[in-house]
Amino acid sequence: MRLIPAIFYFSSATEHDFQNQLNKSSMRLADASLYLVTLFLLSFIFMAWFNQQEPANSTITILRVVMVLLSIVLIIINKTLSSEYLHSRFFSYAVLFCFLFSYFFWVYVQRYGELKEGGPMLVAAAFIAIPMLHLGHKLVLWSIIGIALIFIELFSSTSIVWTLYFYFSMVIVLAIVQYQLDTLLRKQYKAELFETEKANTDQLTGMHNRHSFDRRCKALINKLAPSQYLGLAMIDIDYFKKYNDNYGHLEGDNVLVEVANRLKDCGADITVRFGGEEFILVKTVDENELHWLSDLTQRFANEPIAHAYSPFNYVTVSAGVAYDKYCQHRPSIETLLATADTAMYKSKAAGRNRLTVKVIKS
Repeated sequence: MRLIPAIFYFSSATEHDFQNQLNKSSMRLADASLYLVTLFLLSFIFMAWFNQQEPANSTITILRVVMVLLSIVLIIINKTLSSEYLHSRFFSYAVLFCFLFSYFFWVYVQRYGELKEGGPMLVAAAFIAIPMLHLGHKLVLWSIIGIALIFIELFSSTSIVWTLYFYFSMVIVLAIVQYQLDTLLRKQYKAELFETEKANTDQLTGMHNRHSFDRRCKALINKLAPSQYLGLAMIDIDYFKKYNDNYGHLEGDNVLVEVANRLKDCGADITVRFGGEEFILVKTVDENELHWLSDLTQRFANEPIAHAYSPFNYVTVSAGVAYDKYCQHRPSIETLLATADTAMYKSKAAGRNRLTVKVIKS
């Protein structure tokens, strides 16, 4: 299985996301390939009729017409459905085509006593034009045709050894090309993920940055179940300017990293460096979890970071936590931010190194 990039390159979740993106970007190309197949088959039907090679009711003609109809049906389905399962629809379509072509080759050999290598090779090459199918899919399709050709060689009076030779040679070359294409596409997607993550991550602390805050919060709110609360904590490092002025900015950066690491251990669903020395934690909680972060200040007291220019003699934080319950309406990011900000400044006004909690709905 290590020869199939779709199996080993990404985790199953990332592969699923990659496939969805590939489906979306391949929609037009997929439809174009169906139009081409339809035109190609129609041209064979009309040429056969025009040259009087095949009567309208012959098995070969009927098989071609069935393939044309299948292509038209899939085009209509693709117009009405989303791209999410485009690869599954095309794979099912291609499997059915393989069985039809297998029977087509058998009938053709029985009627004409030959099967030139061009037909099977063209079918094998055509699958490369389906961009959302990976090597695993195409190995299945190529195998169906290959088994059919071997069956014809063994059980018909016509020898197609050279057709088999050219077909399997073609498949080997196409499989190598498809492997390289699958790997290249996934490397490109991995690079895009890295750049996206880099743009959404604070480079100093490794937390999410303000740029990605709204999008991640909206995603979390959409997953919220009725009667659950969304908790948002706004946290500010006390006397951080004095720390920077007296210890230097390099040590200040080290403090930001250490504070960020401790906040990451608070069990939040989203951790954000909101700017400067301000941080935001967001978490989905139930009613019996409204004490979340009650031990926040103690976390900094248990393992103190020396700060001689603070009245507490170690680095402390002031925080405001707002909880909003999902009742008739989902919580609002703006309301949570404003409430948590007010609560944080209440903590500062009360002497710093403390946590103020405000429940918006009860």
